[in-house]
Amino acid sequence: MEKILVKTGIYSFVVTFFILVAFMQIEESTTDVEGMTSFVVTPYPEFFFHIFRYSIITSIIAVILVCVYILSNKKK
Repeated sequence: MEKILVKTGIYSFVVTFFILVAFMQIEESTTDVEGMTSFVVTPYPEFFFHIFRYSIITSIIAVILVCVYILSNKKK
């Protein structure tokens, strides 16, 4: 059981990290009241910190879901 949970945590972290690096945008556009559009660029350390944080949250949720799935199948 622990082996499955560890693999789930590691693989979900790595996959989520790579997906977020590929698809998360570093710049955001904002439009003010007059209709002018400007771009806000997130600095790289903050950008990778957000990606790291979202990857950790996703892997924790994946491990909890797999743990609940394993425990529910054990009772049957």
